Amino acid sequence: MKDSSLLGRIHAALASDSCYEFSSLLSEVQTTMVGEERERWVTVLGAFVEGRYRVFTPGLDEAADRKLRTLALLRLSTDNTALGYAEIASACGVEGDREVEALVIHSIQAGLLTCRIDEVNRQVFLHQVVGAGGIFGQDCGKLLEVLQRWANENGEIVGEIKEYVAGATTKLNSSKAEREEFERRLESAKAGLKKEKPQREVSSSKVRKRIA
Repeated sequence: MKDSSLLGRIHAALASDSCYEFSSLLSEVQTTMVGEERERWVTVLGAFVEGRYRVFTPGLDEAADRKLRTLALLRLSTDNTALGYAEIASACGVEGDREVEALVIHSIQAGLLTCRIDEVNRQVFLHQVVGAGGIFGQDCGKLLEVLQRWANENGEIVGEIKEYVAGATTKLNSSKAEREEFERRLESAKAGLKKEKPQREVSSSKVRKRIA
């Protein structure tokens, strides 16, 4: 029987081969759990959300530990185009070239990473980190915070720009109305000239007959 409790869902997510997003579970833990249990799971899930490998006491099971190493590799890969074996080993808590290569291959097989492994030079050349935007979605929140702070700090400038745009729009509309009024008067004047022209031609004809 499936365990629908929060702890049951946490363990299921840690054991799943397809789940790499833990921010919603972390939020739920922060709002519903209390005491030492809350402290532990906030720390554990926080590491998964941030993609930062660390050793826990009590430790994680093998599947969860490998998933955390994988997330640490993805986090590292989002900021680089090439990684040395030593850099991967340090960030992901693995030892030796074989463990580094095994972790990279696991990430490739999971569909999370596309890259080329250079065994001779002990480097990994990264092509694409699949789904990193969704896995580390909390970065969007940080970006929004930065944009909001910029908007607050530059509110006066933005207000001046809005006033300038409003003034320019008013002048443009005024100029348009004046141009339309000028064109209307011009057409009226043309129409008046057309009416007067036949009358002038008749008067000129009468004058010529009298002279004759």
